[in-house]
Amino acid sequence: MANKKISIINDELDLKLLLFIARKNIYFPIIFIIIAIIGAVLYLRYTHPVYESNSIIQIQTNEEANKILGVQDMGSESELPRKIEVMRSFTFLQRVTSKLPLDIGYFTKGTILDYEQYNGTPYRINALVKNQTIYGVSVFIRFYDGDKASIGYTLPDKTRREQDFSIKDKVSTPEFDFTLQTIDYAKLYGNSNLLTDEYFFVINKPEQIVNEISSNLVVSVMNDAAQTIEVKYQDRNPFKATDIVNTITQEFRNYDIEKKAESSNSILSFIDSRLGYVYDSLLRSEERLQDFKSRYKLDSSVSRPLPTLYTRLNDYENELVNIELEASSLDEIAKSLRENPNIDIYKLIALTSGYDFKGTISGTLISLRDLLVKREQLLYDVTEQSGQIKNIDYQISIQKKLLLESISTLKANNVNRKSNINKMIEDYEKKLVRKEDGYDAVELSSLQRMFTINEKFYNQLIEKKVEYSINKAGFVSQNEILKKSEVNAVPVSPNKKKVYIVCLIAALLLGIGIIILKYVLFNEIVTVNDITKYTDTPVLGIVPKYKSVIPVSQLIVDKHPKSLIAESLRSIRTNLQFFNNLPGSKIIAITSTVSGEGKTFFAINLAGVIAFSNKRVIVIDLDLRRPKIHIGLGAPNVKGMSTILAQRDTIEDCIYKSNVPNLDFITAGPVPPNPSELIFSDITDKVMAELKLKYDFIIIDNPPVGLVTDGMKSLQIADFPIYVFKADYSKRFYVQNLDRLVEETKITKISLILNSVEPPETKYGYKNNYKYGYGYGYIYGYGYYDEDMVEERKRSIFQKIGGLFKNKGKRRRRRSRRK
Repeated sequence: MANKKISIINDELDLKLLLFIARKNIYFPIIFIIIAIIGAVLYLRYTHPVYESNSIIQIQTNEEANKILGVQDMGSESELPRKIEVMRSFTFLQRVTSKLPLDIGYFTKGTILDYEQYNGTPYRINALVKNQTIYGVSVFIRFYDGDKASIGYTLPDKTRREQDFSIKDKVSTPEFDFTLQTIDYAKLYGNSNLLTDEYFFVINKPEQIVNEISSNLVVSVMNDAAQTIEVKYQDRNPFKATDIVNTITQEFRNYDIEKKAESSNSILSFIDSRLGYVYDSLLRSEERLQDFKSRYKLDSSVSRPLPTLYTRLNDYENELVNIELEASSLDEIAKSLRENPNIDIYKLIALTSGYDFKGTISGTLISLRDLLVKREQLLYDVTEQSGQIKNIDYQISIQKKLLLESISTLKANNVNRKSNINKMIEDYEKKLVRKEDGYDAVELSSLQRMFTINEKFYNQLIEKKVEYSINKAGFVSQNEILKKSEVNAVPVSPNKKKVYIVCLIAALLLGIGIIILKYVLFNEIVTVNDITKYTDTPVLGIVPKYKSVIPVSQLIVDKHPKSLIAESLRSIRTNLQFFNNLPGSKIIAITSTVSGEGKTFFAINLAGVIAFSNKRVIVIDLDLRRPKIHIGLGAPNVKGMSTILAQRDTIEDCIYKSNVPNLDFITAGPVPPNPSELIFSDITDKVMAELKLKYDFIIIDNPPVGLVTDGMKSLQIADFPIYVFKADYSKRFYVQNLDRLVEETKITKISLILNSVEPPETKYGYKNNYKYGYGYGYIYGYGYYDEDMVEERKRSIFQKIGGLFKNKGKRRRRRSRRK
């Protein structure tokens, strides 16, 4: 079989291996769950609860005055995004904070957490800030018997301030002045924990208050069709959250009315400014007319010739008045377009109402209004520098130019109309000159015309002022508060159920993840199959794991001859005959990849089992670098193989007798500076030849060949070279070291042992009747348990049987008593 490449990770799905690793590492999920529960409890205990308050407002505006008077709608805008941006704006929130007692925060200090008192504080501070460094600083205050108190605080530059004061007096510090007002005297001075309770307050910076509210405020469209907006706010104090939400909704109603009246206020201001000028003109024209009549002693009953001509003349004069009014309005519109970049479109629309030119420029005004509305909507999502805004600004500039050109054309037409009308008036006035009456009728007509123009212009302005004043008074906000915020005593965060669920899921996922990671990276040899699928080297047998503590001597087969280990070693002893059954002394060389795989334990106990069969056995410790045989069999290590190979001692001088008949051993001796040179010398061959004359089996405990090459020589001369792997310890890639050893040294007789296999239930859940086959026609199964385990099971069975008899006797005695 070609050697199969060994992956460093598990590239095959093995459910039995996965279950085995899960059972072996089940403590990881359990530990993580315990940690998660403790962490969740600590988190919930030492995390501030957050409370949420909400309110619902419906956006709706109804200008009754507009319906009555038919005045153009000047400010109705029901788009919800605009309203939301208003409520979230810095300016509006400044207005809200000015209505609430948020300038100073009141707290009590706990063991770990601090708690805000808000309206529940037993005292109030009225502070005047003199130095802004006091903003955000915790000012601790302690109350004593009577009216005494003290404050203490540390500034950001580590400056410490402390001061005693009387609560009846004004207190002055370098950073602020304040007076204290006691609200709940009994709470302050009747508290038994007065000396341990700590109160402190914080003077908040106005901008910081607005920023804090803005960060915790959520304003969103609840139902677009119903025009409803939901206002939500979260805070650590439920009363504070409720007050903020209610104040926002109430102030929005007031703010909405004020904004809607701004357009009317602008028009009324313009009308007031024009009224004074027109009134002065009207007064002067009236004075000149009265003076003319007084001079010629005329009264209102003066007869007029040619009444038809006078009627036509009056019509022309009225038309001149309208032209003057139109010219004034057009001048105002043009001035607004040139001088004011922020155009009040609603004001311009109002100025054009009632004039003949309205239809000419109203379309342009409406297009300009739509562009401005679109620009405001885009600013919610993009910046001033975006391409969309620049495109809108370009279109607005075009509309402005069209509007100015239209105004210029209208003004030019008005000039021509005015010139033509004046010419017609002049012709009619020539016909009305009355020299025989002693006065100039044309002059009288001119004075009367100027008076009529000013009077009509003044009356029209008065009418407009009345209309827009009524319109302003008619603005009533119909923004209904459908749901008023109420104090919610149940926190929205942290959610206890959610915290526990998340922590438990995270613990389980982490625990399962570690198990899966261990499975993926699992590289240990567990069963014989983990070895045989990578190598053709025959399996000599397995050695079960010893459940009890291994004694210092490491020799256990003499104490437990019927144990699983003793039975497995007998099977291995029998299997050796299938490799070499020729008569004569045999050498068994044992090695492994690394230290700790149990080769010394295996060598000693295999030697014991072979010695039990009346064979003369000697164990040699050839691991000259890290000797262990002398420890395992309890002998001194002052001499041994190192001194024999160095020809300082003879073989007979270094042989020790063990407690087992027919079992001798030679320790490694002192650690030499050149172990490899000693082992590969010819003296080693002479020692082995001499020992063969005295013993049936020579068992050599070699050093690990994965670390050094000292054991190569004994493996090459051995009749039974054995390679030891240890279950749950040896790595799978150690098999490659075995194959490399066979290929490089041509040791074809080598076999392998799997040490420390779990009995009586083998890996992956197989029961004790599981049988291992090794390819030699020999199959064996373990039918024995360790004697201690058998005795324990016997005791358990007897105790159970005894308990049954005891319970049965008790039941009989109870029945006899009842009888």
